[in-house]
Amino acid sequence: MNDGNYPAVALTGVSRAFNGRDVLKNVSFEVAPGEALCLLGRSGMGKSVTLKLIIGLMKPDSGTIRVENQDIGDMDEDKLSKVRSRVGFLFQSAALFDSMTLYENLATPLRRLREKTPKEIDSIIQKNLDDVGLGRDGRKMPAELSGGMRKRAGLARALMLEPCILLVDEPSSGLDRVTASEIDDLLLHVKKRDKTAMVIVTHDTRQVHRIGDRAAVLDNGRIAAIGGMAELANNENSLVRALVSEAD
Repeated sequence: MNDGNYPAVALTGVSRAFNGRDVLKNVSFEVAPGEALCLLGRSGMGKSVTLKLIIGLMKPDSGTIRVENQDIGDMDEDKLSKVRSRVGFLFQSAALFDSMTLYENLATPLRRLREKTPKEIDSIIQKNLDDVGLGRDGRKMPAELSGGMRKRAGLARALMLEPCILLVDEPSSGLDRVTASEIDDLLLHVKKRDKTAMVIVTHDTRQVHRIGDRAAVLDNGRIAAIGGMAELANNENSLVRALVSEAD
């Protein structure tokens, strides 16, 4: 349990290149327990790469990444798996297994990483489905779910292991404004209820205002600015101001 004496996530001097192109250059930031940091920036500026680095799906070329005060850079797969069990990941596509029911999708991480009885698994799954408004949909296949329902289902699965950190990639992508607002409400509820640290990649400025405690703007691989929305709205960088004030 993080008592607040160290950041939930800390990147220090992180760089990453692909095919000779620098995607991230000397990026540093921290996310405190219970804080939501939103990553803003134009497409292709390394926002989603940052999430993958935090969860260890990619390795940085240089710099350090600490998750719950543990340096994940040189971890073997066993140690990395233990760290990942404390991190939930809500993918842009929800990333559900199409051949499994919603119930089986949620049961998979519990069966693989926790020693729970079938009755305990049933109870946890039902609670998480109820929390996201899908309490009666556990037997449905992913193909039977609408876009908004899939996002809700993805969030329910991301929360199955009670993570202390939640990484979220474009939660409102492809959703109408009402449904996107409902997803925002769910994320805000989780943040307040569980004191979950969040790193949220988004283009939706409304979302940043509603959920984010701070925002970081990535531009050309570097952090152009980081801070509260009011602070960023008055930043000298025109791109920062444009991204922050993009939505009415």
